[in-house]
Parts: sequence; C-alpha cells; structure tokens
Amino acid sequence: MTHPKEVDSSLTVERETTASRPQVWAVIADGWTYSQWVVGNSRMRAVDPRWPEESSTIEHSIGVWPLLLDDQTVVESCDPLRELVLLAKGRPFGKARVTIRLSDTADGGCHITMAEVPVGFPMGWFPERLALAAAIPRNRECTRRLAAIAERRSPQG
Repeated sequence: MTHPKEVDSSLTVERETTASRPQVWAVIADGWTYSQWVVGNSRMRAVDPRWPEESSTIEHSIGVWPLLLDDQTVVESCDPLRELVLLAKGRPFGKARVTIRLSDTADGGCHITMAEVPVGFPMGWFPERLALAAAIPRNRECTRRLAAIAERRSPQG
C-alpha cells in the first residue's frame, strides 16, 4: 500500500484495549458510529453503503446546534482489520488526514494508533507545535471512545 507522507506523523496517539482487533474494526467499519467516537462530530447524515472501502464517504455535521457545519469524510485507503486512512474535511478550517492502525496485543486485545495531520490551507500552514496542541488531546479522547464502544460489543462484532 502506498501512502502520502502525512500517514506517518508525530501527531500520533496510542491506546490498548481489551477488545479484540475485529471488535475495534467492527466499530470503525460501522460508519453510523462515527459521531459517537470522533470528537467534534455531532450527527451522521449519510453513510455510503460501501464504507469503509476506498473512495467511500460519510456525511456528518460538526459543532453544536444551531452552529452546525455539514461535512464529509472520504476513505483514501483501507486495509480491513489493519489500517484506515481518511481525509476529513472540516470547512472552514481545512482538511485533515487521519490514519488509524490496529494490531493485536499479546493478551488478545488491540493496540490502536491514531495519527492526524492537517492538510492544505489554512491548518496545514500552522506550526506542528500548534497542531499537536489541538490534535493530541482530541485524538486521545477519540481512541478512548473507540475502545469503550468496542469493549461493549460482543466478540462477534
């Protein structure tokens, strides 16, 4: 799989969960759960039936009513049960490339890695230190929520 340089980033958080890799992937692969674990997303509007296949999309809103912005996230690449690379559009703030990687832990759980990098204008032009200050706490909470949802799912997904 060929990736853009933004896939490997210092804007990375890691979390281990007792949920298995298939349980975590089942949450990610269910596009309707996106607003439950992605911080800042308030509602889902549509999920492409092909989600999370490459070039599939989800339509979501960010913010709090009545200040909602309708946006879209596109799958750039997908290696089921292992890696998902998303291009999240956050108008008017720009775009972010988000990479989620899953691997097994020795005890049957899952190691989750999430990296986010601003892409293009305006956020992509900010110094990395500012991007870190915004992305790291947000992504820590995203992975915490993702793990919690996966842990509540049955092992069959």
